[in-house]
Amino acid sequence: MAISLILYRTENSENLGSIARAASNFDFHDILLVEPKCEITEKSRWLAKHGLPTLEEMRIADVSVLKEFDVLIATQGRTSTAYNMARAPVTPRQLRERLAELDLSNTRVGILFGPEGEGLSLEMISNADFALAIPTSRDNPSMNLAQSVTVILYELSLLRGVENKITLPYRPMNKREHDALLAIINGVLESMDFKTADQKETQRLVWRRMVGRSFLTKRECYAVMGFFRNVQHNQDREDNQ
Repeated sequence: MAISLILYRTENSENLGSIARAASNFDFHDILLVEPKCEITEKSRWLAKHGLPTLEEMRIADVSVLKEFDVLIATQGRTSTAYNMARAPVTPRQLRERLAELDLSNTRVGILFGPEGEGLSLEMISNADFALAIPTSRDNPSMNLAQSVTVILYELSLLRGVENKITLPYRPMNKREHDALLAIINGVLESMDFKTADQKETQRLVWRRMVGRSFLTKRECYAVMGFFRNVQHNQDREDNQ
């Protein structure tokens, strides 16, 4: 699936740099400028940082390019009600879930963003396949164009699954390690004396919930395993004395 960003009549050159940087962060590099109202400037380049190659590769096109996309998604940023809404929009997460259900291996997907001031017209939104809106505060609903792009691209980057580059400085505990840790804890609990079976079961449930909610890293998981193995070793040594 090829996803392109389409910036329609963008007015602020600084947004071009910020958008290029955000797109590069999430490995999206195809950006079209349709009837742009600004140019790439030195400030754009400064804001792009490591996304400079993405900025320099932006292509200018006319509005007819919208017909080239198999799936066209129009962003809807303006405040609307049930009475003046062009169509019911989906959230970025709902869009990602919907795209994940489709076979888009040879499909061109375009995400259309309107100008900063007035956004896309109702006609352009109505002619798209999806309308997309980011849920925001009722008291402060408007988001900067570059911020909107960042939120949407983060969600769509999850479509890549394991292929997505993870830049966290650690690896989370996986299912195999999770189950191994619980097995060790259960083994220690089995060797302990409790007044009733219900007390033992309560401990088992508490530890299972704690491990499930803690989002341990791999290193932390093995450290906890080592602790409980040491507890078991000490218990076995006392039993043999």
